[in-house]
Amino acid sequence: MAPVSEIERTELVNQLVATIGEGPAETLMNCVLPDRRGQIATKDDLKEALKAYATKDDLKALATKEDLKALGAELRTEMAKQARVFFVTMTGFMFTVWGMMTAQFFM
Repeated sequence: MAPVSEIERTELVNQLVATIGEGPAETLMNCVLPDRRGQIATKDDLKEALKAYATKDDLKALATKEDLKALGAELRTEMAKQARVFFVTMTGFMFTVWGMMTAQFFM
């Protein structure tokens, strides 16, 4: 369908005014292009909007199941190290407190 020329648009407005009156014709023409042409998305607008979405290359860069398994193993190892440090620290603290408490009986 070819775009409507301004001449055709003017003829349409004139026929609408003659048929339904000036007010309703103006309302109807405001609902039709070109006054709102800026609100219609163009191909370039769509291309710009699509840049915000992930591409196949982006999806390939995501972690695989093997990557997640390796990460899980690494996290478990680090948590075990942290738990050992905590246990040793708390044991040292407990022996220190216990030693101070029992020392009062031997003095």
